[in-house]
Amino acid sequence: MIEAVFFDLDGTVANTNELIYQSFKRMFTDKMKMEVEDAEIYSLFGEPLTTSLLKYQEDITDIMDYYRAYNAEHHDAMITSFEGVEEALKALKDNGLKLGIVTSKRERMARRSLSCLGLLEYFDVIVTPEYTEKHKPEPDPLWKACELAGGIDPKNTIMVGDATYDILCGNAAGATTVAVSYSVIAPEVLKGAYPHYTVD
Repeated sequence: MIEAVFFDLDGTVANTNELIYQSFKRMFTDKMKMEVEDAEIYSLFGEPLTTSLLKYQEDITDIMDYYRAYNAEHHDAMITSFEGVEEALKALKDNGLKLGIVTSKRERMARRSLSCLGLLEYFDVIVTPEYTEKHKPEPDPLWKACELAGGIDPKNTIMVGDATYDILCGNAAGATTVAVSYSVIAPEVLKGAYPHYTVD
């Protein structure tokens, strides 16, 4: 029996797709003097930022600071909600399910995102990279969410996300996995992570 539903944040609950895209784009062009194709930028969505940046250089301190500064400066103006998300969260809560966020975003910014959208109150658990040594696509973040939610068996949970890392994390943890159809990631790429379901 399903007891909890865990959600990725960026691109799933919060529409930060343009914010993340522009943060990467400005970092590449302004800071690194690189021209990177849009498809390559979108392929970085869902990864921990450190993982993404280490693909381009070993010392990532400066470029990470640049990315985060741009992201923080433009965050509140660029974040929007996805149609139907709040209604879905309310319905799930009304049915007695625990809800959680499992994200690669740092806790301060994750809470800021949810607060901007008026959604913070819906979530019982928020797991960010500060909570585990291993991150998505490893199962540890979802396992941590289950622990914080009261020791729920991962098999009694659903993991919802817009990126392959979300689905791989959920599958590895033993959860039922759900991909969202409004992801900016190509459908065939998401399908390759083998979600159990896809929803609109």
